[in-house]
Amino acid sequence: MNVRSAMIDFKLMDFIQLTKTCVYTQIIYSPADNFSLFSLPRTMLPTTLQLSLLVCHLASMQVTAKPSGICTQHRERIKHHFYAVRHCQRSNQSIIGLINTNTVQDCAEFARTKQGMAFNFGPANRVRNNLFDTMESHSTNTGGTSSWSSKKEDSTSTDPDEFYNCQILECPEYQNFSSIVNDTRFDYYSLYSRPTPSINATCLPSIGMFILDDRKLNYSQAYNECRSMSGSLAHIASEARTNMIARMCAAQGDVVINGTSNITDPNVYYVGLNETARQKFYTSADEPLDCFLYRAWAPGHPRKTRQPSCVAISTNRSWTTHNCNQPKRFVCELHTSGPPKHEVQLKR
Repeated sequence: MNVRSAMIDFKLMDFIQLTKTCVYTQIIYSPADNFSLFSLPRTMLPTTLQLSLLVCHLASMQVTAKPSGICTQHRERIKHHFYAVRHCQRSNQSIIGLINTNTVQDCAEFARTKQGMAFNFGPANRVRNNLFDTMESHSTNTGGTSSWSSKKEDSTSTDPDEFYNCQILECPEYQNFSSIVNDTRFDYYSLYSRPTPSINATCLPSIGMFILDDRKLNYSQAYNECRSMSGSLAHIASEARTNMIARMCAAQGDVVINGTSNITDPNVYYVGLNETARQKFYTSADEPLDCFLYRAWAPGHPRKTRQPSCVAISTNRSWTTHNCNQPKRFVCELHTSGPPKHEVQLKR
């Protein structure tokens, strides 16, 4: 195999553009593919690229980024687990995927590929008729009343004649379980089971569950408040997260707060990114920002101040740095959680 052609298969930028790109992003290493241009032998790099990389390296010592091992360790420790929350019930939250699987583990894996936050699973040994419907029908025919609630509508399939025992849900149930219906064919599983999200939380599909807090606290206080909610300040180191969280803030934040107009209040919210050392930013998961390619710094940011700063997101989808003692509103991200406090018995 021709190694040169396999690894160098891209269109070169011109010298000036590549140099600007390196200086502006301050990163060459891409954690997505564990590949760094600095790891290649110089003989494999075209002369222009060698010169450009040298200029980048001299212009900013951060170009080499973090060792690949650090970023890999952070990625490998993230494993989302689904836990049974309700037996003989299913959620009527929006379905984003349907499939038939043999095991609940296969259903959970399919949920991960669809970036679902919960799912309904029907074990193979369950009857394919909802016994709650049967009971209600019998009660109606005999003139009695049933204490069981009907499922009202069947959202198990886009085709009424087809049945799928694995239904991937866009969002999980909240604490009031307002979308849960009785259905003996299914059990309900969620990433968020201990505790279930409060009704004040906002679901951002494929991203997570968030709470926008209108109280103005300094960064340390905001950090502790998010921890008390079984979460952390919101992770923003991707374009999708930055855009959707900013949109959520714009929708919920530009309203009357505590009976007064919010027009004069800056539309920025503390998030999970702070400067632990000068120009060394870390996420709420203690990951070096250098492990991510995405940046959304506002013009003039990050500011080079004497003291380490804390990051806020604005409703125009940009990041700004601030004195960590300044009180601001903040966004918490709820963590996926462990098993429910009371284990669900699935073989009753």
